Amino acid sequence: MKGFKQLISIVSRLMVAAVFIYAAYDKVWRPAEFAQATAVYELIPLWMVNASSAIMAWLELIVGVLLVLGIAIRAAALWTSGLLVFFIGLMVYAGLTGAGYDCGCFPGGGHPAGYETALRDVAFLVPSLWLIFVPGRWLALAPGRGSRPPRDEGLLL
Repeated sequence: MKGFKQLISIVSRLMVAAVFIYAAYDKVWRPAEFAQATAVYELIPLWMVNASSAIMAWLELIVGVLLVLGIAIRAAALWTSGLLVFFIGLMVYAGLTGAGYDCGCFPGGGHPAGYETALRDVAFLVPSLWLIFVPGRWLALAPGRGSRPPRDEGLLL
């Protein structure tokens, strides 16, 4: 059973990491385009758009890399889960308003903001939440507190 949980954790970790790194790639290297996509939502003042979109892009990249490396898995999963809940809220908002614009989620466009995108984000949220509770240790550089230290096998001093 432990092996099965570890397998689910590593698959979840790598899947969520891939999604966040892929999503961040264009945003980090093309910040002006992402800032425009962020401004369309009209949720924050225009003077905050550039800084908030840059922070969001780099945060996505950082948590994705942390998950790939297996460093601070629970913390990274908390961040990805929080971001996904925020994104789900944005997509539901876009669906309610009938916005019809691109969500700005992934490179290349063609991802309309709305209910379908919210459902997709819910599908990403499930493995992210799993990692909060079962971060796993396989292929992790820093497995965290859940790992056991090596045993002292009968050394008498």
